[in-house]
Amino acid sequence: MSRRPQVQNTVRPAIIFKLMSKVISLDKRNLVRGYASRELRVSSEIEAIREDNSLQDIMTVGSLLKGVDGLLGGGKKKLSTDLFKFTVFRPLGWKDEIRYTAGYLNSFESECLDAVRLMQTLGQIERLETNAALDAVHAIAEAYGASNFLSYKLAYLRVARQLTAPQLAKIHSIEGEFNHRDKPGFHFSALENLSPKISLFLIAQRRVSSFVGKVDGELRKSYVLSNFIPTPLDDKDLAAFLLRASESCLLDTLHALIVILNIEENFPEQVFEIKKRIAPSILSALVELINNSSAVSDGLIVTDHYQSDDGESETSLDLYRLSSAFLERKHLAEFRHELDRVIGARLLAEIIAGKSSYINEEFSDKYILLQPDGSIVRAQPQISLDSFYRTFLFLKFIKDRTNFLDLTDEDIKYIFENTVSLESLFTEAELRSVYGVAPDESQKLIAVLALALFRKTSIDPDVDFEFREDLVAHVTSCHNGSIVDFIDYLIGDSPQIASYIAESLDEVTLEKMYEIIQTASQASEIRRDLLRLLGRKLNRIEYLIEADAIETRSKLSTLQKYFDSSRMYVDSVAMKKWLDGNPSVSTEQFRTLQPSIQATLRTIESEPGKSKDIYLVTLNAQSEGLIDQIAKDSFEQFCLNTEFGIESYLGRRIRHNTLDGVTTETVDAVFNKPEYHMGPSMKRTIDAWMTQYRAIVDKLRKEHLQFKSGGSLFNASVDLDDSATKENIRLFSSSLNTAGSQLLNDLIISFCWKQISPQLENAARYIKTDLLKEATSSIDKHFSGAFGSVEEQIKIGLHEAVSSVFMKVADWFRVPQTGFISASVKELCEIILYDLNRSRSVVYVGGALENKYTGISVHRLYDCLAVLLQNALTHGDEAESVIVNVTARKAEGNDILDVVFVEVTSIVASDLYENSKQRIERSISSILNGIDMVTEGYTGIKKVKFITQKSEGQHTVECIADDDAKSLKLSFSLHSEVVLEDSIGVLDEQVAAC
Repeated sequence: MSRRPQVQNTVRPAIIFKLMSKVISLDKRNLVRGYASRELRVSSEIEAIREDNSLQDIMTVGSLLKGVDGLLGGGKKKLSTDLFKFTVFRPLGWKDEIRYTAGYLNSFESECLDAVRLMQTLGQIERLETNAALDAVHAIAEAYGASNFLSYKLAYLRVARQLTAPQLAKIHSIEGEFNHRDKPGFHFSALENLSPKISLFLIAQRRVSSFVGKVDGELRKSYVLSNFIPTPLDDKDLAAFLLRASESCLLDTLHALIVILNIEENFPEQVFEIKKRIAPSILSALVELINNSSAVSDGLIVTDHYQSDDGESETSLDLYRLSSAFLERKHLAEFRHELDRVIGARLLAEIIAGKSSYINEEFSDKYILLQPDGSIVRAQPQISLDSFYRTFLFLKFIKDRTNFLDLTDEDIKYIFENTVSLESLFTEAELRSVYGVAPDESQKLIAVLALALFRKTSIDPDVDFEFREDLVAHVTSCHNGSIVDFIDYLIGDSPQIASYIAESLDEVTLEKMYEIIQTASQASEIRRDLLRLLGRKLNRIEYLIEADAIETRSKLSTLQKYFDSSRMYVDSVAMKKWLDGNPSVSTEQFRTLQPSIQATLRTIESEPGKSKDIYLVTLNAQSEGLIDQIAKDSFEQFCLNTEFGIESYLGRRIRHNTLDGVTTETVDAVFNKPEYHMGPSMKRTIDAWMTQYRAIVDKLRKEHLQFKSGGSLFNASVDLDDSATKENIRLFSSSLNTAGSQLLNDLIISFCWKQISPQLENAARYIKTDLLKEATSSIDKHFSGAFGSVEEQIKIGLHEAVSSVFMKVADWFRVPQTGFISASVKELCEIILYDLNRSRSVVYVGGALENKYTGISVHRLYDCLAVLLQNALTHGDEAESVIVNVTARKAEGNDILDVVFVEVTSIVASDLYENSKQRIERSISSILNGIDMVTEGYTGIKKVKFITQKSEGQHTVECIADDDAKSLKLSFSLHSEVVLEDSIGVLDEQVAAC
């Protein structure tokens, strides 16, 4: 007997039927009645109720769906897991969306009034004492759980105040009300937008790369993207802005209305509609909140603590970022909105169409642009001109490109020098337009900016061709083809332009300046010389460090033969540098929330009538949950970053025709043998086979070697439920617990190599089995034996050639687990001694001489050893041997790291001993200072101090002097990554052969 599927009816309260009766459209009333009989889950059903309503019915629909006991249900208290989702509905027209929201809120009138009263307690949060502010936030979190409004207030306290351990514990408790651990991205979204430690421009870059393919140009579909621009950009965006808020929670819906009311000047019709539809009591409460919040000055918002952490150091940028936590204040909402329409829209330009069309008022006063920093250019809020605000004004200025004709060469140089991140904010169309109208003298400056822009924003390696060629022509005609001479001329008074140069003229770009750069090694040398020039001229030690890194890479070339055309390559040194300069919010939180111990004195009753004091020790360990996010963010960059990632490597293989060359040259060699005499029929067979063969190669190129292809062999996502991933993260986490945040970036890179290894192995296996089988089958299919012995010889040759081709391509994906050079201290010493060309005897002792180390540790060891050996050989007695003693111990609780101790001992001639000893002691005792190190030379003991301090948290350089023996023993220690046994293989064979 067949049975019908049972549909479980849902019992609805009387208010729902009362509201249904108010729906005027009979069709819509029947539709709602049908859906109301069961649980409403499918988004298409909800959209069917929301869409195609009269302006009167849409308010009733808002109450039906979102109001008291509404069809969409949901309790008063929300969790981050409820909110951190894409919106699944299409926004209605702005009038419909306002009425829908009004219907929702009006049905909750008393609840709205209670919520607004609580929100008002945080209206002047910057004036509250920290504990009082946290208590107020906690009270709202207990009542309402997660909300974007509250997340921003909490994030403000985290970034603007110096917090104690008990206060961090209180925050941990508040985050528990959010259910933060299950969806950390929710609260991090607000935190990263406010944090001064994380570049706003970097956040935009990350968000665009993560979401551009997921939101179909709809900014408000994503919580994270919507937070980045927290004010509506235009009428259409206002509707989506309201939908995002109403799909969140009650607090966020009320806050969205507050924001719109505060920018009434830009949305007069919309505000009129809100005032007409919202219940008068709710509207009155919102206006009162706005007035109370705006009744104080903004002078306390940007705190000293916030500015002390500020890497971008622009007051107007600080206020722009922090204003998103104070949008209840009319003047701050207007300020944020005005800048969002210029700055925010451009930073998310790949997602938002018509990215610069939101500028609705012209600005043409070049004299304001040329005012010195500190000039007051805005009254409410009061803004002193600085680089960020000048950038905002300049972007408005060039909306009319003819304004550019009023700028002299010196004007342009001044503006470029005193603005920020133009390479991120300029659109390509604007840049080409400005380049077209600029005077000849100015074009060289714009060409440098253009190179920086295109290197940063485009994956296409030749998109900057036009500007590159013009720059080459200028350098050839005016500077005798010397890039270094051109830069020396340009940066005399323009350090900001120098930063564009450092950004744009990397080794890859230099290599493509074929007319003046002949080889890759020459490009590296010029890049090194440029960095040294910039470092000396601008007193910037980071440029000198990068120049030294290029030199070190060259010196270590004998150990990195596997970094050639036959191995997968990720520039791990560049990645570490990038991680240092571009921390994620999870990385910053990890560094901030290292476990801290707090002791509190308590008095307890030990026996009846007796008491004694004890110390209560509390451990704050709040970094749990961050490791997963760090791993996910870092692995995405490891795979997708166009500067150093695997996608960049694969792109070079494809774009530079390496794949075509490898797959066709060997095959062509078979057909081009002179002994093969082929008739027309045989040639047609060969052409048919070559067509199929090229199709196989094209499929590999277009589908399998593209990260974003559906058939890709690679995936930049981290599956936290995968067992191998769990083990990799466990090792990563345990290493961090032992080594601390000092080695975070090194351990991130090590994790990424472990994580990608299965994908590389799978890619190699697929290419040398499935793809090779497909290619060899095609040979057998086309060459069936009809043409005799010649055909048989060709067929044998093709089988060998195709097998060789795919084995070679598969070999690209062989990689040691660490992905780094591995070497022992003794091997590094021998390379250094060879380079110094000294004949002095060196004696090696110690149990760790032959231990193999890998990762960035090798570069650090090399740099430190080079200093100590050169010091010993230069100043020591030539008749005496230099002794190198290497010992090591395991880092506590960690199988991956050794603590390596290196001592270099030399005997110094009696008449030079005292001077040598004092020189070394002065260097060790001196305070590290970046500018001092640049002006006096980034060499010697100071360099070793700098390197070990960066690695270990404090320098580890010591000197033991033996006055009787006239010996000086210089030593240092470094945490170094051990080569694991299963990663030795081919790499170590190559090292041994060097």
